[in-house]
Amino acid sequence: MTSFLNAYLTEYDDSLSGDSYIDPIGTLIVWSALGRQVFDDRVNSVSNDVRNYTLNLFHHHLVRRLVLDDELQLGASLRRQYGGKEALAFKQACLILLENLFVFSLLRHQGTAGVVTAGVLGISNARRTWDQHGEQTRLLFTHSKEGQVLVRQLGLGVSGRYKTPLMKIGFFDTDYQYHLPKFQPCWSRAEAFIGQKGCALATLEREIYSFLREQLPALKHMGAIAFENVPTALSKGYAKAFGSSPAVGAYARDFWLAETGLGTGAAGAIFDVLVADLDGEADARETVERAIKRTKRPEDRAKLEQIARVEPFLADCALLFSLMTTAREHSVDTVAQAWRHMFGRGDNRLPELADRAGDIAQLPALKGTQAGGRFVALQQAARAGNTQEQVRALAAYHGKVMDLRGQAAWLSIGDGARIKVHARTAAPPPPDHRPPGSWFNNYYLPQFTSLVKGLQGVGT
Repeated sequence: MTSFLNAYLTEYDDSLSGDSYIDPIGTLIVWSALGRQVFDDRVNSVSNDVRNYTLNLFHHHLVRRLVLDDELQLGASLRRQYGGKEALAFKQACLILLENLFVFSLLRHQGTAGVVTAGVLGISNARRTWDQHGEQTRLLFTHSKEGQVLVRQLGLGVSGRYKTPLMKIGFFDTDYQYHLPKFQPCWSRAEAFIGQKGCALATLEREIYSFLREQLPALKHMGAIAFENVPTALSKGYAKAFGSSPAVGAYARDFWLAETGLGTGAAGAIFDVLVADLDGEADARETVERAIKRTKRPEDRAKLEQIARVEPFLADCALLFSLMTTAREHSVDTVAQAWRHMFGRGDNRLPELADRAGDIAQLPALKGTQAGGRFVALQQAARAGNTQEQVRALAAYHGKVMDLRGQAAWLSIGDGARIKVHARTAAPPPPDHRPPGSWFNNYYLPQFTSLVKGLQGVGT
C-alpha cells in the first residue's frame, strides 16, 4: 500500500484513475512531464512547502543517527517486531513518531507567537485528539495504522509527500538506506546545516535525540508514550524551529537553493521572476515568458520555450472538449459555432497550434512514454479537418483515454452528428477568461510560488 501511495502522490501515473473527473483528455501526464524537467522533481503538487521540506530532512537525520548509533540497542519487543534498526518498518515507525511529536508540540504551543498550524499535515485529526485528551494524548510506536494521526500517514504525511525530492537530491533510496557511500556528501552538508551554531535545529536535535535514546531501549512495539512525558523544552524547540514556513525559510533558504538547484537553470529563471514580484498576480504564461528572457543557457531556455509552444495547444484542446460537454444533448455544429463565434477560433486554430508545438513527443521527457503517444494522438485529432471533424476526432481520442482507464467515456457522437453527454454537464467558461493564446495548465508554478514565498520568508 505504501509504494502505491508514494507513486500516486509524488509522480503522476495515468494507470491510476483518480484524475478521470478533472482530466478527461488525459493531458496531465504531458504537462506534468514538461514541468518536472524544469523542476527536476524537486517541486510537485504535494511537495511545495519549505517547512515540511526541512522537517522531513530533519526527521530523517534523526533516524539516520539512531540507525548508526551502535550504543543504542532496541529492547526485545522491538527486536522481535523489526529485527533491527536497519529494517524499513522500524525507520517508518520512527518517522511516524517524530511527525506525531511535531504536530502535538505545535498544538501544545499553538497560542505562542510565531506558531502557525495552518498547513501542518494531520493537524485536524490531531486537534480532535488533543481537544479530547490534551496532555494525556498517547503516541504509539508502530509503523501500522494504529499509531498514525493522519490517515495513511506513511503516504500522505510529511515523509511520504517529500520522499521523492529527497531521493532525487541524494539523501537516501526508496528503502531509506542512508549509509550507502553515494549518499554521504548530501548528509555531510545536511549535518553542517542542522548543527550550525545558533540554529534552532541544533538545539532541537539535542532535545529530541536525548529523548529518543531514553525511550527506545525500554519501548515495546505498540508501546505508548504519554505526551505529558514529552519534555517542554522539546515541544518548545519544535515550535521555535518549525513554527511557520516563513520562519523556516529565513534560516533554510540558502541550504535548499543549493541542494535542490532551484536557484539555477530554467527553475532559477522562474525563481528570479517570482522573487522580483512576490506580491504580484502574474499568471503562468507571463511568468514563463519573463523567465525565458532571463535564461542564459540554450538548454535551459529550451525547457521553457517548449512549455510556451505546447500549452496553448493543450489549453485549446481542453477548451474544445469543454464545449462538447455543455449540454446533455446537442450537435457537433453547435460546438463548432461556439468555438468560432464565442471564442474566436476557426478551423485552422488547432492544426496551427499542433504544428507550432512541433515534434515535442521526441523530447527525452516524453519520448517512448504514454505522454508522448498521447500528445501525438492529440496532434492527429487536431489535424482531422474542419472543426466538426476535429470534434469527432477529439471525442474518439477521449473514448480511448477513458477505455485505458477502465472507465466509461463522458460523451459519444451518434447518428446525425448528435453529441450525447453521459457525465455531468458544465457551463462554458466565460469567453474573456479564455482568449486565444491563454493558458489552462499550471506546470507546478503555483506550487513553486508557494515554496519561493516560504524561502523568502513571506507568508502564503
